[in-house]
Amino acid sequence: MTIKDLNRCDGACINCIRRYVAKHRLAKGESFDIPCSGIPQEYLPDNILASAGDDPEVAISMFDPVTWARRFLDWHCLDPDGSIWERKEQDHSLGNLPAYNEYQASIGKSIFHRPYQAEMLRCTSRRKIFRIGRQSGKTECLCIAMLHRMYTHENFNIIVIAPYQSQIDLIFSRLDILIRSNPMLYNSRDRYVKAPNYTMQLKNGSAVRGFTAGTRSGQDAGAARGQSAQMLVFDEADMLSSADIDASIAIITNFPDATVWMSSTPTGRREKFYKICHFKNYREFHYSSYVNPNWNAVLEADYRNALTEDGYKHEIEAEFGELEEGVYQTKYVEIAQADYEYASCKPEPNWTYAMGVDWNDARIGICLAVVGLNAREGTFYIVEQKVITRASYTQLTGIEAVINANRAWNPFSIYVDRGYGATQTEVLNMFGHSARGEHGSNQADGRLPTILKAYDFGSSIETYDPFTKEPMKKSAKPFLVENSVRRFEQCRMKYPRSDEKYTAALQGYIIKRVSTSGLPVYEQQNEAAGDHMLDAVNLALVAFTLEKTDLGKPKFDTGIAITGNLGLNEATEANRPFRPQSDFDDPEKHKPMRGRADFTKPIENLPSAGLPGANTGQGAQLGLWSFPGWSRDDPRPPSKTIHQMIQQAQRREAGGRPARPTRKKF
Repeated sequence: MTIKDLNRCDGACINCIRRYVAKHRLAKGESFDIPCSGIPQEYLPDNILASAGDDPEVAISMFDPVTWARRFLDWHCLDPDGSIWERKEQDHSLGNLPAYNEYQASIGKSIFHRPYQAEMLRCTSRRKIFRIGRQSGKTECLCIAMLHRMYTHENFNIIVIAPYQSQIDLIFSRLDILIRSNPMLYNSRDRYVKAPNYTMQLKNGSAVRGFTAGTRSGQDAGAARGQSAQMLVFDEADMLSSADIDASIAIITNFPDATVWMSSTPTGRREKFYKICHFKNYREFHYSSYVNPNWNAVLEADYRNALTEDGYKHEIEAEFGELEEGVYQTKYVEIAQADYEYASCKPEPNWTYAMGVDWNDARIGICLAVVGLNAREGTFYIVEQKVITRASYTQLTGIEAVINANRAWNPFSIYVDRGYGATQTEVLNMFGHSARGEHGSNQADGRLPTILKAYDFGSSIETYDPFTKEPMKKSAKPFLVENSVRRFEQCRMKYPRSDEKYTAALQGYIIKRVSTSGLPVYEQQNEAAGDHMLDAVNLALVAFTLEKTDLGKPKFDTGIAITGNLGLNEATEANRPFRPQSDFDDPEKHKPMRGRADFTKPIENLPSAGLPGANTGQGAQLGLWSFPGWSRDDPRPPSKTIHQMIQQAQRREAGGRPARPTRKKF
């Protein structure tokens, strides 16, 4: 039977096709690519069942895992009227499960009534992916499916891959408990060991083995290499790296009809699990924790209080949402993707460019990135990315790449990682000074000593408050990353849509923890993408901030403005006499000169325009520099003393002698 025989399929198959068409937006003529034969309405025709003896259910169970689990394990996922729940309560086999409740059973809330589990188990697709919220029975389905295959097939091998040993322990512990519930099944077990790897083998030659992928240590599922199996099961697949899954898929190479099942609660990462959920040849089952019969308003309130908004979407609603601890939000990363290629980029006359270089050892290589600012749009474009790989890596090759990029893009600044780049920076500076002697400091090579800056990730940098201009200390690495994040959140970043490796680096960059001093510690979860090109781009972006904005280069006003005298109000300012422009154009009319006022009048009546420097201020009082000692902060003498000083100065100019001082009488 094929999936085309819909008249003989269960109604779930029709709903599956409808969801498939909507999910992938299939146009007319496009095919349904899931490899399956559909869920049959009847597993065996009546004539075969009649010859099966007194217990036809045994024959059906060979094809139907739900029937097999009910018949041999007393395991149930269909209990619409609550009768099974009530029976298990009466025979005291519920253990710690809650007692039977008639109201819950009447509305289909029996703890055993989970129709979605029956559909997951009965689906005949060889490629299944379970995206399901916490405590909804996805691991239970994996265990039932594996046991059904092992007991109904001879020499059937299953491999289970999980990121952590605790998940492998949980799966094999549950397999053991289920088998022990039936003495016949338990006696069919031939071998069960926990070291070096979990292995459960039956007397019919079928076996299941469990391996941890070693995701954290970067082993890329190395423990499972060399294995072969007809069924491959991934648990908590969204916590596995792309390399883990890619390496494990080779296990089923020798079995074209092999089965691959993946199960996980989403973490928000846009890696392999996310991509496979959108593959056309995988049947995706997506259920939130709401499908759990035990779900109620109290549980919802508890989870909402305990989890963040993104955490609730991941853990309960099984939505990808955003990576909770992710640095770059996916929606902004997607906005930044544009339809252009690095090869088509060339220097634009009205753009400004900066370069970032992340120096590394020979194992990783050198990452170089050039970012251009289109001032008209206010948008930053990554116009070049270059990686000097291990095969061609030498110190001179990396230095030559920086020199060539500098000549091509003429950046205003080049920021390099000080960590591995101390020696290379010195060599580039020496090259630049040598070029200055030959071609001058305005030529591209001659500008290197001026534009080359070393950036130390582990130190602090000095920025400036844009309002007060006061210097501030910032931790270099968080400042570098947050500066880049702001560019994405402002929707001012663009890079080629085809650069999937850079996209993976952005989406895999997370905050691992926060130090005791409150600083974030970053980590790249996508080992294949790495974070070195990310650092190179961020160095180019931080160059714009530190060299072109008030945060790094504050601007101070160099103009001089002279204020009026203290107490000068707007009314006095408004009464200032109007002076035509011709007075300012004629130097004789506004040059400070003596003798333009009658100093015989009381000081209060002296026009301010008659004093030296009076063109810089107006008012009825003398300026600050109108008496000796103003430059050394001497107290201002009284007005009478100033008047006497002016008269003495006039007598000296006229050739007269100053008046004889008189002795004060006490």
